Amino acid sequence: MQPRVSNRCILTGVGREAEAQATSIEYRLAGGTRRIVRIRQRPHNRIEANLHEERSGARRTVIRAARPLPSLTIILLLLASVACQPVPPRPVAAPASSPTPVPTVVLGALLDSVDDVGPDGSQRFEAAKLAVELVNRRGGLRLPSGERRTLELSVYDVGRPDRAETAIRHLVDSGAVAAIGPADAVVVSAARQAAETAHLPLVALQQSGDDTRTAQWTFALDAAPEEALTAMLDFFVASGVDKLGWLAPRTMDGTSARRSLLRLAASRSIQVVAEEAYPPGSDEYAPILTRIQAAGPRAILAWPRDSHEAASIAREVPKVRDLTPLFMGPGAASPSTLASAGEASVVVRTLTLRLPVSDDLWDHDPLTPVVRDFRRELQDRTGRPPTPEAAAAWDAVNLVVAAIERAGPTSSALRDALESTADYPGATGMVTFGPRRHDGLDRRAYVVARSEGRRWRLPP
Repeated sequence: MQPRVSNRCILTGVGREAEAQATSIEYRLAGGTRRIVRIRQRPHNRIEANLHEERSGARRTVIRAARPLPSLTIILLLLASVACQPVPPRPVAAPASSPTPVPTVVLGALLDSVDDVGPDGSQRFEAAKLAVELVNRRGGLRLPSGERRTLELSVYDVGRPDRAETAIRHLVDSGAVAAIGPADAVVVSAARQAAETAHLPLVALQQSGDDTRTAQWTFALDAAPEEALTAMLDFFVASGVDKLGWLAPRTMDGTSARRSLLRLAASRSIQVVAEEAYPPGSDEYAPILTRIQAAGPRAILAWPRDSHEAASIAREVPKVRDLTPLFMGPGAASPSTLASAGEASVVVRTLTLRLPVSDDLWDHDPLTPVVRDFRRELQDRTGRPPTPEAAAAWDAVNLVVAAIERAGPTSSALRDALESTADYPGATGMVTFGPRRHDGLDRRAYVVARSEGRRWRLPP
């Protein structure tokens, strides 16, 4: 056996004569080499005599003997053989293989950071991001095959139509299976056209005003204006209102809403006894309300474009004596309407989604737990009450997730699954799509609420 160079423990005689008469044996031990020297020594020789001839500083072990020590040599050889037994090899762990990367499914989000700021913060973005996080927290998407995939949100800041078109192209190039957003009507129109051309499923957060009956790849989490009018007129029928006054801006949308109102009211035996149109931006509503009041309606329905216009109308209500109950369309449903209106002494009512009145929802309503769960999740994240716009982003992500888990992560299968969605319970309302219906909400999404201080409350 070849010795290893290591710490050496040497049993040796001392002096050159002893070395000349020595037979040495070396053994390889674990961690070093042992050398055993058998000494043949003549009687009466004193091996101590040559101590001075050794190198200074040498380390020695001196064995004196008057006669040969065969038994000692045998014992030492036995001990060395035992010590030289091979050391059992330590088990070596097999090298761990690198984890296999989990494939991801990319979902695009077209949001407007300028439009989605202010006191409520970027709630659309936070709602979409939280929805994706919750999906991945429960293990990711579960495909029809049982395979799990991670969901990735790819966000694009779009504030102009050209940015939306560019974002759609980038999403297609990156392999995204669908997109959600945007929320501005003009940008939605551009995004719809780009998505239809690219065959990318898109769930917009608002209507674009375009005719969606021929849409194939684009959907919207919104209700057509006619659905909101239907919900309000159904409420009037249930309340015994048979005469109605109408107030709307002098715009194309206002004119279209008036035509729908006259048709829907006639089918419900409700007579429209007075109509008034005001120029956009007007602040003088008391004279108009007075003229409508003179026609004797049982209720007045105003259809403002936004919360600013709705607040201007609400501020004028106390100026008309004994004004019949005033109802407003969904443009008034924002909490900022009542904050801007101030402490009006009279009650006004509005058509609203369930989220602003989630504390007052009915226990038997199947959407109540869905709305309240969403409000709790997002409020815990942002520290602020969520907005209806955030609810649309939340529902859009979850609708795409549900469609992928039913049909798989291909754009064509996802499009078909979205189109077959029926009565999906969302935070915005019951969502239903169809071959000729790509606006997901209908009249069931709305409730009628009354003003109480700076809050909308139920019952109306």
